[in-house]
Amino acid sequence: MRIDIRNALLLGCVAVAFIGAEATAEPRVGNTSVIGPFTGPQAKLHPDNVSPLPIEYYGTDLGFSYGHQGQVRFLFGDTIANDKGEPIQASTAKRYDDMIGSVDLAQWNRPETFSKDNIPLIKLLQNPNSRETAALDPGHPLELFKTPLGGFSNGEREFGVFFTYKPKACAADSDCLNGSTCDTGVGYVGPAWNDEEGLTFGCVDGSSPYCNASTLNDAAGKPTDSGLCIDRSASNYGATPLGRTGALSVKNLIGMRDLQDPRKYSRDHEWYTSKFMNPSIRTVSAFQPPQAGKAFEPDYRPAQKAGGDTRVFIWGRPHFIGVNKIGRTLSQYFAYVDLPAGPGYAWKPQYFAGLGADGLPTFSPNEADAKPVDMDASKPGVQAADEYDIVNQTSLAWVPQLSKWVMFFGGGVVTTPLPAFPNCGILELFAGADCKLVNLDNGTFRMRTADNPWGPWSPAQPLIAEGDPAVPKGQFGPGGMLHHPDCKDPSCAPIDQAPERVAGEVGYFYAPNIVEQWIRPAGDGVDIIWNASTWAPYRVILLRTHISR
Repeated sequence: MRIDIRNALLLGCVAVAFIGAEATAEPRVGNTSVIGPFTGPQAKLHPDNVSPLPIEYYGTDLGFSYGHQGQVRFLFGDTIANDKGEPIQASTAKRYDDMIGSVDLAQWNRPETFSKDNIPLIKLLQNPNSRETAALDPGHPLELFKTPLGGFSNGEREFGVFFTYKPKACAADSDCLNGSTCDTGVGYVGPAWNDEEGLTFGCVDGSSPYCNASTLNDAAGKPTDSGLCIDRSASNYGATPLGRTGALSVKNLIGMRDLQDPRKYSRDHEWYTSKFMNPSIRTVSAFQPPQAGKAFEPDYRPAQKAGGDTRVFIWGRPHFIGVNKIGRTLSQYFAYVDLPAGPGYAWKPQYFAGLGADGLPTFSPNEADAKPVDMDASKPGVQAADEYDIVNQTSLAWVPQLSKWVMFFGGGVVTTPLPAFPNCGILELFAGADCKLVNLDNGTFRMRTADNPWGPWSPAQPLIAEGDPAVPKGQFGPGGMLHHPDCKDPSCAPIDQAPERVAGEVGYFYAPNIVEQWIRPAGDGVDIIWNASTWAPYRVILLRTHISR
């Protein structure tokens, strides 16, 4: 039975003080408005990307932000050079296609003035004496679907976390890392697990002629049949083929940005993880796990330098889209690491392992011990999972004016059939043969709040919805941000001519990102400026949400 830490404090069971310990009324979502295109089609370029050489850049997605030395950095995903969908930086054989941009806070630090006619200009990193958009290089190929997952700063150096979706082969549990175990009946489709280029997907041996058996070399150097590492304790694991392959332990990279070549990151750590393959990352100025009899007040503001009790907070999901109808849920997990001080830093996450009998959070260095956080504080004594299938990316930030952690998540996905995915289009890439069981939820972005990073989290409230994709209205209609083939007004959202486009395709929302530096008091609460991605047109938009106390 869960014991609420606030009750423990009132009973005098522990002498722990921390921000947000006293329950406050749950904030309420007010109006959400679209400010306009932030980068990509119909967005204005920074003057430095126009002259002396105009940049070869058309569109991008994601845009995970962090502050660094008076700038807001934005890490963007797969980026295209033109409306034909060709990736950036052809000079490196298109091996990398993700980018970084910056907004100068000396110029753009009054978010209350942001409007469709006053949108911050992002200076994109551009290769010197070239029209090429500079592509990020973390020492690992970063092509289609491999992207940054987030970044952070210690005030002097910048760090990035990158998604490779590469599994690890195994013949026994001892070959696996971080608490994962070996499933010898799982093989792969695509390039071999140890081929860093391309995408490698899991499959059950014998399920199709394209499913290859994973191989490792034995002690004598002879290849032997093996399997792949999975995390059977992840919330989306199940005994079905898709339940097994969906819980793969995959490689995320942690690296430090180079001071001489700003495109490059050192390849410092390979973090094999299942529960945190889809993370959200923030720094905090001071945190210690609450302990009975020890008073400590955390400081959840962004860290300004390394040392002391500065930490990196990481919230994770085991995938992007779940299937609640068959128990493949996308629970949220929480961990923290020490904020790196510089070269030679460690990456040793401490995973939230549930609440102890005293109501205090416990932590473990083993990811297999990681327990989901409670996603519904309105049900005392119930460890609630996330009831929404469409999680996509998640963004979290501490909002001091509310004394709350705020979480944005959700959006939609397109289901227009594709040659490779004839049943549900892109949705099938994430949900496989179970794609027809996914609740699409009208493409809604949602908000939850919590006093503590491990929850419990409030019931979700809607932020903004796409609307009905069958009707060219709302975000699909005139003045909206999403393409609809039946919207014919000049103000309708455009679409590019990338090869993957198909007839009848509509846009959708994903990848919300709260910009910490642009949270401001407003009226009876706060205004939060955030960005989100749209699939068609392929761009990032800027939004404002009012949250009342």
